[in-house]
Order: sequence, then C-alpha cells, then structure tokens
Amino acid sequence: MSDNLNKSEITNAENDGLVLDNEMSNKRNNGKTPILGIVISFVFAVAFAFFCTNDVFSKTKTPVEAYRVYLKGESIGLIDSENKLYDYINKMQQSLKEKYNVDKVYVPSDINVVKDVTYEDNLQSISNIYNIINQKSPFTIKGYIAVIDKTNATEYVDDSLTEEDKQTEKEKIVNVNLLNKDTFRNAAKKVMLSFVTEDEFDDYNNDTQKPIVDQGEIIENLYIDAKIDFKEAYLPVNEKIYTSEEELTEYLLFGSNENMSSYTVKDGDTLETIAENNKMNINELLIANANLGDENALLHVGQRLTVGVLNPVFSTIEVTNRVEDQAIKYKTEYKYDNTKVMGYQKIETKGSSGTTRVTQKVKSINGVIVQAVITNKEVIKPVVNEVVIKGGRQAAITSAGNWGWPCNIPYVKTSDWGWRWGRMHNGVDLYPSGGYGSPIYAAKDGIVTEVKYNSSLGNYVEINHQNGYYTRYLHMAKLSPYVKVGQAVKMGQTIGDVGNSGASQGTHLHFEIWNGKPYSNGAQSFNPLRFY
Repeated sequence: MSDNLNKSEITNAENDGLVLDNEMSNKRNNGKTPILGIVISFVFAVAFAFFCTNDVFSKTKTPVEAYRVYLKGESIGLIDSENKLYDYINKMQQSLKEKYNVDKVYVPSDINVVKDVTYEDNLQSISNIYNIINQKSPFTIKGYIAVIDKTNATEYVDDSLTEEDKQTEKEKIVNVNLLNKDTFRNAAKKVMLSFVTEDEFDDYNNDTQKPIVDQGEIIENLYIDAKIDFKEAYLPVNEKIYTSEEELTEYLLFGSNENMSSYTVKDGDTLETIAENNKMNINELLIANANLGDENALLHVGQRLTVGVLNPVFSTIEVTNRVEDQAIKYKTEYKYDNTKVMGYQKIETKGSSGTTRVTQKVKSINGVIVQAVITNKEVIKPVVNEVVIKGGRQAAITSAGNWGWPCNIPYVKTSDWGWRWGRMHNGVDLYPSGGYGSPIYAAKDGIVTEVKYNSSLGNYVEINHQNGYYTRYLHMAKLSPYVKVGQAVKMGQTIGDVGNSGASQGTHLHFEIWNGKPYSNGAQSFNPLRFY
C-alpha cells in the first residue's frame, strides 16, 4: 500500500474525523438541550421586540444644532434660535422701551446662551423660556455706568460730627446708571454752579478773569475732587437709571433722593425761617434752589422749594486768591484822675477805626471754607484808640467794649455759626494773622471751668463769665499751659495758642458763646459775632 494519500482520501479522512467529534460531543452532553443556544435566541427575541416597539427600523432621528439657555449658571432649557429669543424679548417689553425711550431691551445680565446639539423633541418654545426669565431676573437696556472714584479725595473734617457720625464710612466708589454720558456731564456742571456763579465758571474755564485791583477775588483752581470714568454696560431695569438732568443733579447734590423733600411757602415765611426749620443755612437753601438767585430773593405763597440735608456725591473744590479791606475797631482806654470827682468823664483822644487790606488764599469744599491763610496784610488806615479820662481812682485799663476779640486782628472768618449740612455748628471759625501758634485771648473776665482734650473738640478751654454766659475756645495747638481749672482770668489774657487739634480741617480757632453751661439742659448757643 502506498504511503501517499490522494485528495479524496484526505477529504474522507477529515469527514470521518468530524463525525467522530460530533459523536464524542453528543456523548458528553448526554442528550441534553444546549443552554447557550437558548440564551442567544432569547436575547435576539428581546432586541427584535424593542426595535419594533420603538420604530427604530421605520424612522431614524437626526441631531440638530440648538442653544442652551443658562440663568444664574443653571440651565433652563434648549431653544432653536438665540436671535428668536432676543427678538421675542424686545417685542414683549414694549413698555420698557417707551419708559426709557430706547429701541431695544436685552436679556438679563446673568443670562448665558451656549451652542449645543440635541434632538428636535428636546427643544422648548421661546415663550416658555421668556416666561421663566421674566419671573426670575430683570431685563436690561444698553447705557453707561459713571464710576465716581473718591479714593484719593480730600476728606472734609467737621468739628460738629458725633462719634457715631465719624464711625460711619462714606462710600469711596459710587456707580451711577445713565443712558447718556452728556446727562451726567451737564448735571455735574450744574452741581459746580451751585457753588460758583456761571460767570465765574466761564471766566475761569476761558482764562478771562479780570486781575484784582485793590479788592476782589480770582479763582486759582476749580475742580471735582474725584476720578470719573464711563463704561458701557447693560443696565438692569430694576436698578435706578437716570434719564433726567434735573433728577441726577438733585441726587449728586443731596447724596440720596431720600435726603430731600419739597416745601410750600406759606404766609410769613422768609428764607431764614425756612432754612432754620429745615436744619439748613441760607446758603444751602440757595444752593438747593438755584432759581432763587440770592438771599434777597422775594418769596410768594404757594412757591415750592427744595429742602433737605446737602450731602454731595462728589466734592467741588475751589481755591481762590482774595483781597479785601477789613475794618479794625478801635479800643477804648480809660485813665483815672483822682483830682477829678467821681463821675467825671472827658474824651481826651477821639477814637477811630482803622482799615487793613488782607490778602488771603482760601480753599473751599462745596461752598464751605475749610482752609484760609493770610498771605499779606497792609494798613490802609491806622487805628486810633479812644482815650477817656474818668475821675475817682488811679488805674488804667483797656477795653474793647463788653467783649474782647479772641484772636489776632486781622483775621479770616472761615465758617459761620448755624446749620451746616444738617448739623448745628455752634460757633464761628476764625483764622487770625499769625496763623498756627498765635495767641488766643479770653473774651471776657471769668473763671476757667475746663482745660481738656476731646477727639472732636481737640485741646480746648471753657470759661464761665459768671453772668450766665460761657465761652469755649477749640482746636488749640496744645493743652493750654497758660491757665488751669478754677483760675480767674481777665479779658484779653492769653489762654491758649491757635492750632489744628481734634476734628479740624486746618488751622483755626473755633469760638463759641453760650448762655448756660454748654450742652446742659436749657443751654443755648449764640452767634458770637452778634456780641461785637
């Protein structure tokens, strides 16, 4: 037999092997139904039923481009068109367009729309998304934010502030919403014109101020003490948006529209009584009502005035060079002649007041002088003191009448007695020739009752004149080394040095006259200038 097998033999041998393998397999299964076959059949049946039920073979889904809308970082749905949402909002918010006189209303600032891919049946209607937004967030209009940065502004220090007032910090950065930058510029100019006249403003800007001849004043510097920038923004309509120059001017002057109110003039009213009753001084009333002109303005019954506490959002700074003639009152000197009978009196030298021309550099914040320096003084007419001979005793005294002036002459009055920005300023502020360290004099004979330091008053002295009146002298350079409590002092005696201690903007003497112990029950402060 040949060792070589032909092709048919090889095939038959392979078939025989297969038959043998199947037989061996059947023997191993012992005649049982194959489990794997059943499982496979079941899976195919379930899959077929699922596809038939879901119509997969009859319809194919196609992904589409869409837009996912996020409100405050949270998805509120998918829409087919971003522009359709914007157009729908613009259409539905017709009242806002009319209120602000704008062409378009925009989505809220906390809305974000992002491209996405989805199936058509996941999309929501534009109206549904609009309703969700309308309930949860304010729409916006296009405008500007005026950023008023007062970080480096000059702080006004008021000696009438309470400790609570001083602890209240003012905002350093204020944002004002507006539709037009010119609205702010025009309102800011009106605020500045509350503190200077329009002619002064124009002459300063145009460099056409007339030089001073003998007496007069020129503005050396005039500016808003804040950095102001504008930035475009979408403004939420639930925030205050200024569209009127008049309303914005009032806000910039009063700091809050809540700080102001309207007053109707009644029979018997004067500017002084209206100001006093509303805790204002006349100058503040004129600032708030520029149409009045000046303090001689005539009022009529039914006229409406703006009243309230001025608290400007930004400060207007004015630095001026001022030359004015100051009257210097003469003093009366009494000489006593024992050779004359009691009651004898004869004027030996007739007194006459003098005139000194004073040149000052004055700095004002919002119309209030906060700093003044006398840069030159020239005697135009010398003072001649009056000399009076009296009989009855041998002595010689010098008097300036009932009250002596408390500082050197000439001087600059930097602040009046009365209401100032809603607080009572109970004295006058004086900057004397000699400035810092110059002497402070007792205004009348009396007994020293206080020599103290206070964070607002600074170093001060209080004197009881034993006739119901008290005087106080504030902001001394140091705690007085000249007098002590219980000491008797004479009019004209040095009791301290002019300084800048406590809540003081600059070197000056704050001088007060009270009837009764200051700030005690029933005590009343008076304008010191009425005593001279």
